[in-house]
Amino acid sequence: MNFALWNCNRNFQHIKHFVRERTCRSLISSLAPPENAIDHFCLWIFVRFLFIKSPSCPMKHLPFVSKYRTDYEIVEQRQGKLRLYPHTEQLPVILRAIDKDFYTPLPARIARVDHRASGFDKIVRKHASLLFCGWINADREDELRLHSLLGRDLVARPSIVQQISEDTPRGRCHRFRFYAGDDFFTEIYLCGKRVVFSDHVLQRFSSRAELCVGEDVSNFLISFFGSPIIAMPVGPGRAFIVSYLGSILAMTYTETPDEYFITTCLTINEINSLSLELPPHAINLHYDLPYRRPKMRNWGPTNLMLEFHRCWERKVLPTMPKCGAKDQKANWYEIAHFARDNKKKEGHALGSQIQFADGIPGPLALEALPGQQFVSYDEMEACKKSAPDYDWDTRIAEREANGTLAR
Repeated sequence: MNFALWNCNRNFQHIKHFVRERTCRSLISSLAPPENAIDHFCLWIFVRFLFIKSPSCPMKHLPFVSKYRTDYEIVEQRQGKLRLYPHTEQLPVILRAIDKDFYTPLPARIARVDHRASGFDKIVRKHASLLFCGWINADREDELRLHSLLGRDLVARPSIVQQISEDTPRGRCHRFRFYAGDDFFTEIYLCGKRVVFSDHVLQRFSSRAELCVGEDVSNFLISFFGSPIIAMPVGPGRAFIVSYLGSILAMTYTETPDEYFITTCLTINEINSLSLELPPHAINLHYDLPYRRPKMRNWGPTNLMLEFHRCWERKVLPTMPKCGAKDQKANWYEIAHFARDNKKKEGHALGSQIQFADGIPGPLALEALPGQQFVSYDEMEACKKSAPDYDWDTRIAEREANGTLAR
C-alpha cells in the first residue's frame, strides 16, 4: 500500500474541525488524492472513522433569542450516539421565557383559557398558538423550533421541539419530542408506533418544497404532524400522504413492529404512481400508548383519500406563500389581537365546538361552526353497506395481517 496514504494523518487537526453535516466525500477531496483503488478505499474508511467517532466534533451551542432570558446559550446534549437539541435540562428554563413571549401580548380572555372554556375560545387559542409557533417563530436564529400542540384538555399551547439525532447503520436519523411543561413531554405516535425520519427526508423536503429561508424544519413538522395522514401504495412500496399548500407530499416508509422509518419525501412531481384501496389506511396521530384502531370515526378518510388521488392525477402544484411579507419584522403584540377576528371571519362564534379526531388525544382536532354537529359513524359498517356482496371481513383480516390497515 502506498505510504503516501497515511500522510493524511497530518491533516487530522484540520479534519476534526469540519462540521458534522459535511459529507465524507468533501473531506476526502480536501486531502491528497489516492493513487489507486486500494488507497481510495482505505482513505474512505479512515475519514469515515473520524467523521463518526471523533469526539472532537464541535458541540452545537447558540445564543437564546428572548428578551426574557438574555445572555443564555442553548446547547446540545450528547448521550452516546444520540444528540439532543435543546438540552433536556434547559427545556423548563426556555419554556418559561417562551411562555412569557406568547402569553403577555394575548388578550386576557384567550390567555386564561383552560379546560372549562367554551369551544370558541379554545378554537381562538388554537389559532393564536399556531400563528405564534408557525409564523412568528418559524425561522429563529437560535434554531429553536416551536410547535403548537393541543393538550389533553383541548387547550393549545406552544411546545418546544427537541430534535433527537442519531448516527446509525441506516445513516443519520431524527426523532422529535415535544415539551410543553412537566406534565407534557412526549413524542407523537402513528397508530401506536414511533416515527423516525432519515436525514434524507429533511434534506429532500428542504430542496423540493420551496420555502422561505430558515423555515424548513418548522414547515415540515406542521405538514407531517399537523394534518390528517392516509397511507397509500406509491410505486413498489407505501407512503404517508399529507396535504401541503393545496398539493400533496408522499413520505415513503418501511415498517417494523414498533416503528415507522420514513425514507424520503416526494412532491407531486416525483410521485409516479398512487393507488386507491378500500378501506383506506387512515393513520391516527396520538400521544398515549397503547393504541387501538377506533371503531367510530368523526372524519372521512375515504373522501380525503379520493381528494389526494385527484390532486395527484391533476398534478396540482402547491400554492407557495409570499416570503416578502415577512421581510418586515412580525410584531406579535399586534398579531395576537387578530386571532379572534380571524376565526369570526370563518364563521366561528359562541356555540362553536372543537373535538379530537376520532376522540383520540393528539395533535389533530375538528372544528364545528355554531349549529353544526360532529358526525360519528362505524367505518367498517359503512364499507359493508356500500358493497354488501363483498367479503369485507376477509379483506380486512388480510389487510391487518400484511400491515396495510392499522389494528
